[in-house]
Parts: sequence; C-alpha cells; structure tokens
Amino acid sequence: MRTLQAEKNYWTRFFHQFSGFLYKDKGYYDHYTSGVFKILKTFFNYLQVEKGYVVGNYHKTFRIPLQQPAPVVLQPWQLQFLICNKEFEASLTPSLKRARDIFIVGCTVALRFSDLMTLKKSNLVQTGNETSLNLFTQKTGTEIRIPLPGYVLEIITRNKRKSGKYILPRLSSSNMNLQIKKLIRQAGWNHTLPKNISCRGKMQEIKSKTGNTWQFYQHITAHTMRRTAITTLLMMGVPENIVRKISGHAPASKEFYKYVSIAQEYLDQEVKNAYERLIENPLLLPK
Repeated sequence: MRTLQAEKNYWTRFFHQFSGFLYKDKGYYDHYTSGVFKILKTFFNYLQVEKGYVVGNYHKTFRIPLQQPAPVVLQPWQLQFLICNKEFEASLTPSLKRARDIFIVGCTVALRFSDLMTLKKSNLVQTGNETSLNLFTQKTGTEIRIPLPGYVLEIITRNKRKSGKYILPRLSSSNMNLQIKKLIRQAGWNHTLPKNISCRGKMQEIKSKTGNTWQFYQHITAHTMRRTAITTLLMMGVPENIVRKISGHAPASKEFYKYVSIAQEYLDQEVKNAYERLIENPLLLPK
C-alpha cells in the first residue's frame, strides 16, 4: 500500500507540475492542454495493451476541466442572403465569388473542408431527376449520401470548367479562411462578438492583437461551413438522426449536441415570437 500510494503521489505531482508548465510558462488554454494529456493517456494505454508493461491506471486521472463555447454559425437568413442576393454577388471580385460558391456548398452539404475539396465529378450520382453526392469521408470512413438542391447544382455547373476533375475550385484551408472573412465582412456582418475560451475550467474573453473585441466576421473559418449546415438543417426541422447520418457524427457524439442546443434556442425563440404575434394580432380579437 505504501508503494502504491507513493506511485499515486508521484503521478499526481507530475500532473499538477506539467499542467502548470503548460498554463503558466507556455500560456496555453484548456483545449490545447487537454489535447496534450490526451496524447499522454493514449501512450500509456499503448504501453499497457501493446507492450504489456505494468504502468498502472494513474494516467486515467489526467483530466482537464474544459468548457466549450457555443460554435459561431450563420443564421438561416444570412445563408439565404448569400445564396439569393444577386446584387451582392455582382459586387464581389472573382476571388470572392469563388469563395462564396465554395462557402455556400459547404454550408449545404455539411462536409469537412478536407472532404469538400476532394469531391470529384464521380461522386455525383443521378437518380431520376435527383442528383446526390455519394462518398466515404476521409476522417471516419463513413459512407454518406447527400441530396443536392438546385442552387448547389447551379454552382457546380458554373465551376465545371475551372475545377477540372473536381466539383469545386480547390483552395487551401488558410486561403479559404482569409477569403471568407473578407466575404462576410463585405456582407456587412461586422458586429462585435466576443471570443471566449476556456482556461482552467473558466471562460475568459480574448482580445484581438489591437486589444479590441472580436467582430463577427473574424470568427468565420472553413469549419463554419460544416457547423452552419448542421445547425440550419436542425433549425429547418430535419430529424436529428438524419442530420447525423449526413454529417457522419456518431450517435452519442458530444460535438453533435452543441448544434442541437443552438437549434433549440432558435426554435424556442421562434415559438415565443409566434405567441407574441398571437397576442398582438388585432385580427384575432373578438369583434
């Protein structure tokens, strides 16, 4: 028992000292720090399972409290604006038009950016009058079939010559991040939206390099497309199990339920607005 307690104390000290080094000396936040300890736990499991070393289960106590901020997504009316507003589309430069096309498709099909950029024309499947995307995702190997609306087919047709064997023009994730930030800013969505991050289990605001609060367009990245697509489908009333099948999330995925929470807040607000209209509508009052 004395030996076991000494071993436990050793790994407890290691956890506190190493996490303190990551927080204080390196200035990392919970998300990165928890990722480091996840790698360490994976390594200890490898020693146990693959190599047969008796290392104990002390590594299972390496837990970092982590709060996840709500992901930033476009509201349905914002996505509708990007799709339908021809005047805004005409005001864009060729590079921003290309980014807009990719962004709209990404906000529709709910794929990861890596899967979106590798979509080939062979992934398009025609069934009667309907066109769908058929693919296996790179990260999880999940088979996905996604029906495509008319506006996505129009974008694919317009970019057919430029994209070669691929469905869409190809951009690196870093270039895409820069272009869509400019796109969203030009759309006028530059209201302040603080960026919060978890540090030692508590949320704190991060300022920009100039010391200002972040603006909405600064939050937008290539991953926003997937988040927006999932949230929009849920907001439009598509059942969770169907959205999960399209997005490739596991049934018990914690990541997926972030989007469910956002969609529920939107639906709750819509219900409240409906009841307010019910009370305020003079046509419903008795005559």
